[in-house]
Amino acid sequence: MRRVTPISAKPLLIALAVLVLAACSTPDPAPRYADITFQNKGRLTLDVGSIEVVNEYQETLSRPHVEHLAPVNPGRTAERWAADRVSAGGSQFQRAVLRIREASIVEEKLRTTTGVGGFVRNEQSERYTATVDVALQIVDNRGTRIGEAVARVQRSRTVPENISLNERERAWYELTEATMRDMDTALTTNIQQYLRRFLM
Repeated sequence: MRRVTPISAKPLLIALAVLVLAACSTPDPAPRYADITFQNKGRLTLDVGSIEVVNEYQETLSRPHVEHLAPVNPGRTAERWAADRVSAGGSQFQRAVLRIREASIVEEKLRTTTGVGGFVRNEQSERYTATVDVALQIVDNRGTRIGEAVARVQRSRTVPENISLNERERAWYELTEATMRDMDTALTTNIQQYLRRFLM
């Protein structure tokens, strides 16, 4: 007599539940972010023989600094500004130097409601402040600074406590982009005012 063993539905239901949970917990794919460029702004041609970029800012690579975690690094974007916005077209006896003195994003924890009241709220939990400080200097062949235009800009934004990693990175990207646009505007204005005699 052939014996038929019944198949229990319980293991199948457990396996199905595990698959459903795994599908629900799969993180969204990391988005790709475009480089922040300034090519649409046109070039400022200076009466210099060369243009140098000196990034003096040293990233700490630890919180509260988070610029190293941003999808597009503000320091490298400042370097990109020099490549996109200024060009050498004049005297070989002087050079332009873009000094990047700060290009940071700093995280600040905000006070949120604790207990039952905090459980039902979605409050702003962090503030991110981006700071970019640059100086475009004209230096003669003896190393003497004969002209300078500076720009220091700062922007902040807050994020909610339930924000996802992808949303946080998007916030950093948008903050970096807005800050660099401010830097471009401020530095261009100051170049036209303080380095006018070096413009061609």
